[in-house]
Amino acid sequence: MKISKRERRFLIVGAVAVAAILAGVYVVEPLASSQLTVREEIQQKQALVERHQLLASEKERYRTKVEALRAQVQQAQESHFQEEKLPLVAAEIQGLLHSLGQEAGITIVRENVPPPKTTGVFTPVTVELSVRGELGTLRDFLYKIQTAPKLLTIPKLIIRGTPARGQAGLSVDMQVDGYMTGGEGKG
Repeated sequence: MKISKRERRFLIVGAVAVAAILAGVYVVEPLASSQLTVREEIQQKQALVERHQLLASEKERYRTKVEALRAQVQQAQESHFQEEKLPLVAAEIQGLLHSLGQEAGITIVRENVPPPKTTGVFTPVTVELSVRGELGTLRDFLYKIQTAPKLLTIPKLIIRGTPARGQAGLSVDMQVDGYMTGGEGKG
């Protein structure tokens, strides 16, 4: 059987076409498919790395936030009285008020320490005072109480003028509260 040149060309073109199709199906398509799979895996791993980097940066941010909150808690604890017994806390508050009063130039006429009432975590220790002084010295005394190294509040303040002869200035009845955290009201 003799094959003509034309038929031979068709057979060669057909063989090349079949070889190209087979190469495409068995070589190019799996290669392209594997490249797509690899690209998808790379994108997934990049997304995972970005998520982990975000979490790592968030961890550091939360760590700094926790440290800041611990510093605030420490500062708050330092502003409260830490004694175990109420009489010691009351004495410490009275001593602080006396020193602030001397610095401001007021006269403490009377003081009283009523029994405390526990409210939640803190126990307010109250010192009731009656003081006398000029308007400027009373203002200085109130400012010194406000800026004292320990937390002191004034829930009650009554100011009266003293019209009696021989007495100058104002008379003030006040209640000063200091807050105790260390004890449960042991006295």
